[in-house]
Amino acid sequence: MFKTTTVTGENILKYWRTGADLSQAKFAATIGVPLRTYEDLESGRAKIRDVHISAACWAMIKLASESPLKLGFLPLEIAAVAKRLMDTENPPPPTTSSG
Repeated sequence: MFKTTTVTGENILKYWRTGADLSQAKFAATIGVPLRTYEDLESGRAKIRDVHISAACWAMIKLASESPLKLGFLPLEIAAVAKRLMDTENPPPPTTSSG
């Protein structure tokens, strides 16, 4: 999994958090880690593991569900996955051909 942004090379957790205008404390609580652990992840003192990225993705989706912006709240890479999941769960009705 990705640990940095493809655009700036910035820590992906910090990139998502600042893009969502969240404090470190709010984002840490939402992903389910103590603030000190989150601070260490964001500063590079602790290694970001796949479990942290997964928790952050789910946290962003949860926060988006509470936002009036919905998918517009999400970073593009997470929004694309969420949209594919929603499309899979709610496929369009089959078309019928008359003939």
